[in-house]
Amino acid sequence: MKRIVLFGDSTLMGFRDGKASDTLAKSIRKDFPGYEVINMSIADYKTNNAMTRVDRVKRLDPAIVILGFGANDISTDDEIKPGKFAANLCSIIDTLGNQRVILLSPPYIDWRINPTRPWTRQLQFELVTEHLSKQLDVSYIDILHDMANRTDLKELLQSDGLHFTKQGYNLLEDELIPEIKATLAKSKELVSN
Repeated sequence: MKRIVLFGDSTLMGFRDGKASDTLAKSIRKDFPGYEVINMSIADYKTNNAMTRVDRVKRLDPAIVILGFGANDISTDDEIKPGKFAANLCSIIDTLGNQRVILLSPPYIDWRINPTRPWTRQLQFELVTEHLSKQLDVSYIDILHDMANRTDLKELLQSDGLHFTKQGYNLLEDELIPEIKATLAKSKELVSN
């Protein structure tokens, strides 16, 4: 069976009201009934941790991998430098194959509630992911700016200022579904040529 794999931190894992939730994966399953959707995301993971699990993801032979890290890498607690974040993402994408990856920017985080995740680092890490997407020819979604430019921003995040509400997941799904369709179409073209 063809697979779509979510590989990231708590944003992709789905974390609502203090518990893991399969919200995003369930929505993707509805939109892609011919695919098995597997969520390999783990709360509190950084790209350093992901390096130890990328081979497991590759063994699943996914058609698409939605790669969403950064919310924890941004933190100034046990700080990861932007260059290390970039190197880790490059290695992960290289292992998985650029044609099957959809790269997400780090999400918007309310830095007033989470001062260890300052806006300047959010912007830095978004620039890293955007640059890598162009350099490695990877599908890309800038969820940081999609969120930051909304007038209903407070409705997208739970009270912790970090994890998504239902509305936040709806926004992410609205961005992801067309990108998954486009990436699948592109891979079919490559196979038929």
